[in-house]
Amino acid sequence: MNKTVLITWLLLISCNLFPQEPITGSWEGKLQIQNNSLRIRFHIEANGAAYSSRMDSPDQGAFDLPTTRTSFSEDKLEIIASGLGLFYRGTLRQDTIEGTFNQGGIPLPLTLYRIVKPELGRPQTPKEPFPYRAEKLLIPAGEEGEEKRVLGATLTLPDGEGPFPAVVLIAGSGPNDRDETLFGHKPFFVIADHLTRQGFAVLRYDKRGVGESTGNFRTATLQDFVADAETVLSYLKQQDEIDPDRIGLLGHSEGGIVASMLAAEKPEIGFVVLMAAPGTTGIEVVMDQNEISLRHQGVEPETIEELQRLNRETFGMLLEWKGSEEERTALRDQLSRFWEQLPLLIRMKTKRDSFLRSQFNGMITPGYISFLQCDPAQYLQKVTCPLLALNGEKDTQVPAGKNIAAITAALKKGGNNQVETRIYPGLNHLFQESLTGQADEYAKTEQTIAPMMLNELGEWLKKVAGITTTNEEKLKTDE
Repeated sequence: MNKTVLITWLLLISCNLFPQEPITGSWEGKLQIQNNSLRIRFHIEANGAAYSSRMDSPDQGAFDLPTTRTSFSEDKLEIIASGLGLFYRGTLRQDTIEGTFNQGGIPLPLTLYRIVKPELGRPQTPKEPFPYRAEKLLIPAGEEGEEKRVLGATLTLPDGEGPFPAVVLIAGSGPNDRDETLFGHKPFFVIADHLTRQGFAVLRYDKRGVGESTGNFRTATLQDFVADAETVLSYLKQQDEIDPDRIGLLGHSEGGIVASMLAAEKPEIGFVVLMAAPGTTGIEVVMDQNEISLRHQGVEPETIEELQRLNRETFGMLLEWKGSEEERTALRDQLSRFWEQLPLLIRMKTKRDSFLRSQFNGMITPGYISFLQCDPAQYLQKVTCPLLALNGEKDTQVPAGKNIAAITAALKKGGNNQVETRIYPGLNHLFQESLTGQADEYAKTEQTIAPMMLNELGEWLKKVAGITTTNEEKLKTDE
């Protein structure tokens, strides 16, 4: 989850997507930005007469990012990420593509070279053959407008006879796929593999509008994501191989809020795991993220104080957002005031209009506003099942101590005494071993999830689900 308001030029680049073809395959080049270079990598696929692509920015720890449109005709390649104001146009010349990368109105020359194998290997990503069954699903999920929606999902089932206890994995903010793919890592794939080997059925799914799930991600709110999680829960309850009395939820980051909201509505849920989930309000989470980011960039304390004051005013405006022309004008004016207070070195990294446009468009999305409006405590107070809250001590997106304390207080207020919390020294928001916890480390490590955290997660779940050592040994006989 990264709701940070302050977006620098480099961060803008890291959120983009690219494509290409005869050109199919992987291509890489270097952008020269002042005295620095930044690698850009595109992975291009052909789908009949059409093309699609994914983009990496390895030096910033950003991998597997989608693009809006990819076209290739008469040796001309064009890749567009419209929501980010980014496009690349180039000409294929044997094994190079010579072109221009443009974002925020800033054109930069970028020559791409064909590469044989992208550096996307992650040792913890599970490899076949698996000692369990895996089924791909399309789960009916109601209608959106006149279209019937489906949720693309994968259900993994232990070998042997059920019914099995089950875990639903709920991803964090952003257009996440079922594996919660991030920077080349697939944490939900790793978790699903580990828990299925421990005797759990695990269902993970693409968010609406992502992967094989249909619908519109951009217009979705937290409440919509709760509805999707409830759809998945209902599906599991109807399966003969699943024990309906032993179904739990595991939510990461914003997905932890979704899990808490659903568990508050459904007392029959057997257990909940919150991984790096907020316990404070959405506004407080974003305020904390901004302060950590500004400090990391070396901004003076007085400037941080003024920027945070403007941030809080801005978020207050969004709490009452109706989208009127007056509100839109007021928000643009507020963002202009924020821009003027930014240190010169930060303003030099991006253009004013690009900054204001990206901030404005990001803030007025239904998902962002619903996050700001959310207070997890009001839902946690209604959760009565066993709950495990985990966080990394170096988490810079959901600060561990503050949010674990808020989660604990809310559960205690509601009378829930079946609660365990753990803060892991040295782990970041993704539960990787880290030095600083900053997002630029996410992709630099080959570790997807720290083994200690993964093992303790499995042990807690086995305890609350009643999986015995004998059961586990039986499940491992085919490994």
